[in-house]
Amino acid sequence: MKKFGRLALPTLGASALVIASATAALASATITTADGTPYSGDVRATNLGNVTLTGVSALGSIVTTCTSGTLDAYTNSNGTGGSLKTVNLSGCTNNRGGTTTITAIGLPYTGGQVDYAPVSGGRDSTLTIFAPNPNVHIQAVLTLPTLGIPSLTCHYGLTTSTPLVLDLFNRNNPNRPVITNTHGQGKLAGQSLQRRTSPAPDARCPASVSANGNFQILAHPSGADLQVGP
Repeated sequence: MKKFGRLALPTLGASALVIASATAALASATITTADGTPYSGDVRATNLGNVTLTGVSALGSIVTTCTSGTLDAYTNSNGTGGSLKTVNLSGCTNNRGGTTTITAIGLPYTGGQVDYAPVSGGRDSTLTIFAPNPNVHIQAVLTLPTLGIPSLTCHYGLTTSTPLVLDLFNRNNPNRPVITNTHGQGKLAGQSLQRRTSPAPDARCPASVSANGNFQILAHPSGADLQVGP
């Protein structure tokens, strides 16, 4: 039986974090706890500040903002074998005076790849979701009162060849997105999902949506800090 995760639109990128295609390369990373012990297990991502998802259609710009949320996943210590298990967000409104609710269809999602890929003055590693991937199916239901639309349903996925990449920052990285937070973090910066062709799309839905937000990432349920190295 398929499982369904209820979430608000902005963590759409987070909801696809651990999906990968069969052609994914072998990950090159070592995930450990702060004391250097290899870690395979559950991970929880919690948003730091608002997360937004933006799209433009014939209706104009539609921006959804969520104020809180969590995502639970599993990973192996070598960066392979990821599985997205649950997603929960709340406090989600849009710039058209309404709300946005998302259903991630077909949870849990499996796959994904973490690579040690440091950038000077930036990230320590990346989480890549390979594309295209027909398994990704995110349903968004929006109420748009100022446009006179009581309900609009849109469907998104990874339909192009462009992968989804999340930058990851270790807890001691001075360039992490939220410097006042002392834990490992992840950053979505305009990552895109595209409108699916099935179910039949509503032309009023944006052809694509971009997600932006910062997340704290810890082992769950222990709350231990994690880091990624070569």
